[in-house]
Amino acid sequence: MPSAGALVALVVLVTAGAALADEPAFKPARLVSRFEPQKPANGAMSARPGRLTAQDEVYPTLDSQSQWFNPVNPEAGKKQKTTIYITNRGNQALPAGTIVSIWANKTTLAKASFGRAPFIFASPCGEKGEVNYKLPELVPLQTKAIKASWKVSETPGEATVLFFIDSACTAFNSSAEYGQQFFYTTVVAAGTKYAYLDIVAPVGIAGFETAFTPRFPPANGTYTANIPTINLGTAPSPEGVKMGLYAGFWQIPENASTDCTYPGQYSADVPEIAPGKTKVVAAEGIQAPETVDVGYTSLNPVLDVTCKLFPTPIVYYGGYQAAIAAKPGALLGATPEKDQIYYKIKTTPKKPKVNGTMTVKVKITNVGDAEGPVGRVVIFTTSIEDAPYVRYEYDDRCDPMLPEWVLGSTYSFNTTDIVIKAGKSKTVKITDVPVPDTAGWWGLTVVPDADCANEAARGMLWPPMPFNAFEAVAP
Repeated sequence: MPSAGALVALVVLVTAGAALADEPAFKPARLVSRFEPQKPANGAMSARPGRLTAQDEVYPTLDSQSQWFNPVNPEAGKKQKTTIYITNRGNQALPAGTIVSIWANKTTLAKASFGRAPFIFASPCGEKGEVNYKLPELVPLQTKAIKASWKVSETPGEATVLFFIDSACTAFNSSAEYGQQFFYTTVVAAGTKYAYLDIVAPVGIAGFETAFTPRFPPANGTYTANIPTINLGTAPSPEGVKMGLYAGFWQIPENASTDCTYPGQYSADVPEIAPGKTKVVAAEGIQAPETVDVGYTSLNPVLDVTCKLFPTPIVYYGGYQAAIAAKPGALLGATPEKDQIYYKIKTTPKKPKVNGTMTVKVKITNVGDAEGPVGRVVIFTTSIEDAPYVRYEYDDRCDPMLPEWVLGSTYSFNTTDIVIKAGKSKTVKITDVPVPDTAGWWGLTVVPDADCANEAARGMLWPPMPFNAFEAVAP
């Protein structure tokens, strides 16, 4: 058991309670998407978000991620909770009724090894969890957010939380092998009070851009970092906690995770945060890279740099990334729908016939700081798999074309006098868009201002592009 001194260093104890479980006292956990952007190598260039692998082609469609389990160490007999986001990444609609099961402490072995090394704590198809949630129908690229909670053991100690996506295996016969994830959590004695701070996990690719104001900082300018910070503890966090910020993980000193004397390239005060609540910590005047050729800017927060809460700082290597605008001005893009990875795009008819034409209505947002024209609009029709990633694949921002290896088609449409004010949105109607010659679900990616009439977009890497899915049907 840790000593009383160690407990004081690890947590802010507000009331007397039984000692926490063996160190490490905190193991924050969450479901992580297979498609999240990965940490760049050597600071040279950011890795693109993950694509489907050979394994995923067997089990390609259901992706899951979540917020942190809250509280990080639940009290005995009480509940732990999170929000789970289930996304259909496949090219077919998923019928209603898929079950998501959760066990608060899974200790029994599965009856099958699933053809490879067996999971230690796993379930066969059809086993019900301690709590179960049914999904509605999910069309391609659609997400369902589930506010999940589960009651933990009455006995303090380590527990194994198991998540099983598609536990009845009605969506895929391989779900028992690929649909399960388990996590260790520490159940503490009732009445144990502590504070634990962490960074709110970004949701979806666009979530990694939300920490920046402006959202796409102009080259050689300054921007404000807005870092959502959550208290995953059971007591309010104290005042005086400091956050350090680095413009790229490669800027973080090697011993920043063990030394309490590094304030960060930039710093901010973390206010008192109530248990389970979130506050945005802002730091102004952060310098963007000098030229748009660098491509993107990064932010890596380090919590508790002076070690007021913990024995050592907490380095958030995942960080945030955003493309750099060439200069201040209008920048035409979009904002995803709430709790979704897709954007507001609709086709008329809703299910257009193959080899015909359709009208596309897309909500375009000016994410820059001045008004500007929508200009020429390009529409890419691609596979469902490629639609979210077209923005990462083509070379010339001001003359967008599909790479040869991306199957699909390109359609260009010139708007006339549509101008959007900074921070505002308009729905743009594009007529006579060709429908593919094969029935099924397709991706639709829209590039506003495809000629870079607004100079802020010139040379921009990974520009913002709305995308969605539609179904083409036989005549």
